[in-house]
Amino acid sequence: MKKILLPILMLMFTISLSAQNFLSNSEVSETFRTKTITVKNGGQSPDVVTLLQAFHQALPTWVVGEVMKQYKNPMPGTKRNGSALFYEDHNDDDFYITIDPKYGYVCFSSQTDVDQMTACVWRRTNGHRVFAISLYEQHDSVQNLLCWFDYDPATQTMKAERSPMDNYKNKFQTIAVSWALPQKGTDFEITEYYTYMLFKVHRIYKWDGMKHVYSRTTISDFKYKLFAEGDPLQASKQVFTHYALVDFENGGYPVLCLKKDNSNGGAPNVLVVAPFKNDIISVAINDECDVIEGFSKPKPQSGEPWTGEEVVAFTRDMEGVNYFVVLKENAVSYLVTDTPDIDENGNRSGFTKNLMGYGSKNESENILHADVAKHITFDPKWEKFEFISEDDM
Repeated sequence: MKKILLPILMLMFTISLSAQNFLSNSEVSETFRTKTITVKNGGQSPDVVTLLQAFHQALPTWVVGEVMKQYKNPMPGTKRNGSALFYEDHNDDDFYITIDPKYGYVCFSSQTDVDQMTACVWRRTNGHRVFAISLYEQHDSVQNLLCWFDYDPATQTMKAERSPMDNYKNKFQTIAVSWALPQKGTDFEITEYYTYMLFKVHRIYKWDGMKHVYSRTTISDFKYKLFAEGDPLQASKQVFTHYALVDFENGGYPVLCLKKDNSNGGAPNVLVVAPFKNDIISVAINDECDVIEGFSKPKPQSGEPWTGEEVVAFTRDMEGVNYFVVLKENAVSYLVTDTPDIDENGNRSGFTKNLMGYGSKNESENILHADVAKHITFDPKWEKFEFISEDDM
């Protein structure tokens, strides 16, 4: 019995030791900034695979190990294009491996919950290289990790330095943020996901020969409805040129504001949108037919639904219809239209109220007659942008 048990224990110990050879993202994060990595046979112009191998020897991870195995012993079905290797697995793991030394790019991606990685290289004008590797670990507390290194050909070593993400700042702390290393070209891109992931803002950083410098902003094109009615409109068709993110409630979730200057010299056209159920709808509009009358917080009183944190946006159109949109956590809670009634002589005889969202008829009355606790100054900090199709990403 002892003779059988001992080999089993030794095997379990070996397996455990082997598993410990790979580091988690948390462990890499704690270590890479203080580590000097020697690049064997780095020379003056190491390619991405050489630098990736050196990183793996110093900070071994499972996912990079899989890529290096593919590079050394390509799996059956691997496609080649010069020195580049492409492999697709459409079985249970459904993963993709790209190794392209010519363009300085390596990627292990998956549609499942296995680990993923991307690495690339930029050439500096001083003869150095920048090596960047992005690691994603599904079950690690540090799910996304970006490691940024400078390679010095004189010492054939890599040392960590600050990445664009280390220098990145955003006042909206509750949003999700991701980054992308380029497969082609040299741009570095940061994507911000706003308001329940419905709005995507992409900040593009150009390579100037030594570092990445902010260049421009794009927003993923989307469709929206006018006050939750009618067919969806394509946002890019409105030719907006500037955007702003406004957090009316200071809770971290901004609404998206778009603007284009009026060619007639009047007030600029402004569109404010926010999520409503499964759609994006207009919250307030200022254009040839509509006027934004203002934003306010309703005063909470006994028997009313207000807490004082809600925001009411008030727009009036040229037909005299009033639109009251209630925002809570900068998503649309519900909205009310106050439509003039026209009698047979063409005169106004009153107003018809129409509740279009969550809430009750009593709450619609509360919107129209609520006392104002605070008027909100609407003065967005506009920035230039351009729309981008999801197909172009």
